[in-house]
Amino acid sequence: MRISREFTSEQYSSEQAVEDEQPSFRIETRLDLDSDEGVFDISTHEHHPGDSTPTQSFGGSFVFSDWSDLQDVADLLKRYIREQDDQTRSITVPLDSGTGFNSRLGRRVDDISDARFTVDDYGLEVDANGQRGQIRHYSKTVDYTQQDRRNAMAFLDMVDELFQDTDDEPILHLEHPDLRSDAVPEYVDGHYQSSVRTAFRVLEERIREEGGFSQDTVGMDLAQNAFSTDGGPLTFADVGAEKKGWMYLYAGGFGALRNPPSHRNEDSIDQQRAMQILHYVDMLLDVLEEEATED
Repeated sequence: MRISREFTSEQYSSEQAVEDEQPSFRIETRLDLDSDEGVFDISTHEHHPGDSTPTQSFGGSFVFSDWSDLQDVADLLKRYIREQDDQTRSITVPLDSGTGFNSRLGRRVDDISDARFTVDDYGLEVDANGQRGQIRHYSKTVDYTQQDRRNAMAFLDMVDELFQDTDDEPILHLEHPDLRSDAVPEYVDGHYQSSVRTAFRVLEERIREEGGFSQDTVGMDLAQNAFSTDGGPLTFADVGAEKKGWMYLYAGGFGALRNPPSHRNEDSIDQQRAMQILHYVDMLLDVLEEEATED
């Protein structure tokens, strides 16, 4: 199987620059993974204001001696996401062959025998005999404040897809990056109740942000006020019955799905039910952000 993906990370000096769509710097990384050949191909381009064409800062092609080492690389990234302890972690992967080049420096290295992968608070870096390429965790930074971990989660999705066993139990597939970075690690570790609480915390924060509510309004009350048919700020539909339906979907999730595990100590949610609830919250987040974007 061969999978390709583009990762983009943009830096903005201010929120106004974001609105004006004027990044001060952009880095684009293309990654090609081929599980049949054990090949890890990566190339990085930098975009600076005023440059008519991007500069390729790094390119490398590595043939892993053991393709399962890619899972160890992914585990480094998963540990960073789970622990968030500002620790730098590295692993050296032996290669059957490898080449790397830096167009900007005009340097090419052949016969590379190993590649060192490092995960820190900034990104996933591969170093091959001094030639470095990087997938930055964050798709956007504003005034040096990191906004998300979309690229990190996208890389993990690539690895999961390559190593997925179709005979395994159903795999959790969530779209929202905050769920994937915050709730999924708890789910993977078997903390199903905690993962559900975290998912509803993410949903609560997004409703509060989009609806302009204070921290004092929470849970069912927040959802009922936000989606109220009587002038709620997050009313999506035009038909009264549909408006009421959306309010019930959001408010009911807090009342029936979040509150029971939040108010009990026993492990009342198993893996299957947690997966169902996380997908439900993922859908509510997707609808909320899609409607907010259109408005």
